[in-house]
Amino acid sequence: MKLFKSKAEKEQERRLLVKRSMKELEKRIAKLNQQEQVYINAAKIAMREGLPEQIKLAKEALKMTVSERKRTYKMLLNAQIISQMKDMSAMTSEFLKAIQIISKDIAGSANADMNKLSAELKLAMDRVGEQTETLNDMLEESQDELTGFSSSSQLASDDEIDKLIYGEGGAPSDAPIDADLAELEALKKQLDS
Repeated sequence: MKLFKSKAEKEQERRLLVKRSMKELEKRIAKLNQQEQVYINAAKIAMREGLPEQIKLAKEALKMTVSERKRTYKMLLNAQIISQMKDMSAMTSEFLKAIQIISKDIAGSANADMNKLSAELKLAMDRVGEQTETLNDMLEESQDELTGFSSSSQLASDDEIDKLIYGEGGAPSDAPIDADLAELEALKKQLDS
């Protein structure tokens, strides 16, 4: 068993961790979407049955679920974007290394000022390395956010919740209740006859 991991092994572990984290975020989003439907249906049933406390409870649960889904999407997108930026940075670094090797080969066959070119390439590679470290830090912070969910910050507005429950109008419609009342009146008249 090795005591120290190579740079390639560490990079492979990082990639696996990022991939696993993204899969977990995608699963969480799917579960939250299902929960949203449950709360929407509960709110509609509570409204139909005239249960104001249950409507309020369903709306609060829906609001928390929508907010959590938005935070989860935010983390997923951050992880995807930062991971892609890191990959681009790594490709740039590899390209610069190849250019440096080619430059040394050219320097061996031509009398050019390769010291200056080499110094510029080294500076460019150092900057790419700094970018890579910054991106790594950003990726780690993004993953830390996954465990730091805060239910106190709501990302869903009351209007958004009403639209999910009641449709684009965003407000409860009296039509179903009026229709139910009209039907009850008709039944009452038939019984009285």
